[in-house]
Amino acid sequence: MEIDTDPIFTDFEEEKPTVLLADDNEPTLALLREYFIKANEKGHLACDIILANNGQEAIDLIDTLQPEIVICDIRMSKKNGFEVLEHFKNWSRKQNPYCFFCFMSNMEEEKARAFKAGVDGFLAKKALDYFPFTLQLKSWLRLVAFERKYGGL
Repeated sequence: MEIDTDPIFTDFEEEKPTVLLADDNEPTLALLREYFIKANEKGHLACDIILANNGQEAIDLIDTLQPEIVICDIRMSKKNGFEVLEHFKNWSRKQNPYCFFCFMSNMEEEKARAFKAGVDGFLAKKALDYFPFTLQLKSWLRLVAFERKYGGL
């Protein structure tokens, strides 16, 4: 399977978009970090990543770095994913309305609750694979770039 490498980040010409990964499970963060490194090296993605090891750290990084995409575990220490989402919706979206929030979880039954709470996407941890993950992230980055350029849908 090959991922196209056409330039899509016309609205990110000055700097690459930032993606925040928040999870207190180090093996999950390590796997996603590997995916990002591989995708950037192959030219499949052009973005920077920042890592948070718990919910409070995620909130602090959202406030200071204002990432375009947040991929957040639901069950984390210090603040859970729903608390991070609430902060994101109430503060960050007002500061940076063209951004995207996604939950990831091993518990498929949390999906409905996540979308009711206002997430933009949901990833099943047990199904994380390089190509689908990279393609999904690329589509989210395109959406963010489109919303920035044209003021949303």
